[in-house]
Amino acid sequence: MLEQILSSVARTKILKFFCVHAQERFFVRELSRALNLQLNSIRRELANLEKFGFLKSEEENGKKYYYTNQDFPLFNEIKNLVFKSLVLEEMTIAGKMSQILGLKLLVFTGVLTGSLAATDVLIVGNVNKSKFDSYLKKIADGLPEDLRYTFLSVKEYLYRIDVTDKFVYNIWANNHVVVVDKLSKDIEQKRFSDYQFKHFKEEK
Repeated sequence: MLEQILSSVARTKILKFFCVHAQERFFVRELSRALNLQLNSIRRELANLEKFGFLKSEEENGKKYYYTNQDFPLFNEIKNLVFKSLVLEEMTIAGKMSQILGLKLLVFTGVLTGSLAATDVLIVGNVNKSKFDSYLKKIADGLPEDLRYTFLSVKEYLYRIDVTDKFVYNIWANNHVVVVDKLSKDIEQKRFSDYQFKHFKEEK
């Protein structure tokens, strides 16, 4: 969505990145690697955004670092627009992922929800893993690290539920968003009662 408004993929990626990481600072090559953009393109857009007032820069040990100018008068408006676009993008991508054959459970957690879980996306079912690749890459766009995702068969997932597996427990006990759930109705309630958490779907 923002690409259409800003008419620049590089500018959109940089705006998203600095809104999500508003408390941090980055140098050019670091941004180039994180955003998968050419150095010349990065430098040009950083200069434009600094001139605009959205970014500030400072030099240290021979490196020029850029960071978000949170005192910029339009910062909150831009941040809100960026976050709304991210939510819409994730909803669109999640909707496409939910149509993949064999998928029984899809949960967003970890970095995507500010959770301490050991994974960011849990995928349960007999699925073609390669079909998830492009969607997972789109969700990971702008994150400083690779997205962590876990594939489990239904049999393994149910076994982990039965033995109160710590990995699965931490997913449900921390912040998470259930995108697809075709398993809970088939799992005895007593299996979940041991966890002492509420298994839910976000209200629409």
